[in-house]
Amino acid sequence: MANVPSQFRPKIIKPFLEVKKRLAEGNDETLGLAAGKFCEAVLRLLQHGILKVSIPFGQKIPDLSVECRKLVESPKTAGSESLRVVMPRAIVFIYTLRNKRGIGHVGGDVDANRIDAMTMARTCDWIMCELIRINHNLSLEEAQDIVDSLAQRNMPDVWNVAGKKRVLRKGLTFRDQVPPLLLGPGNSGFR
Repeated sequence: MANVPSQFRPKIIKPFLEVKKRLAEGNDETLGLAAGKFCEAVLRLLQHGILKVSIPFGQKIPDLSVECRKLVESPKTAGSESLRVVMPRAIVFIYTLRNKRGIGHVGGDVDANRIDAMTMARTCDWIMCELIRINHNLSLEEAQDIVDSLAQRNMPDVWNVAGKKRVLRKGLTFRDQVPPLLLGPGNSGFR
């Protein structure tokens, strides 16, 4: 992402890595917060590139969906369709999941926080891959390797549904399955 102006890089990379960390930990609430920060930083980058003016860091974004709509409605000559249209819509999607689906709130009968968090994380992966694809100054092979590594699906070691747990990692003895079962998501007392 060397072609991304330096003031944007740490503001995008730090919350992205936080999203990845929180996903691995199963911490959906803080994943939603990190995804929101990631979206706000990417929005400012898109404004900078497409509209040539961005809301400064440290200043509140008045209405994220309105700001994204400005990008979607910008002239076709302002930038690629991915940056002008698709990415702003992905940002609104992530923000909507974060704000309207109960991440961090007590909700209805079925808790959908995990699938919402996973969806936000995968959409953040897509945004990051797209930023790398468009802004890299690496060899094609290096850029492709980075995008491929982000696109890989990470499977959990332990599957937990309706209180029943199964170790998904192949080749483990029963003895080796005990630590993942004790330390896996849902067993915060053992961490």
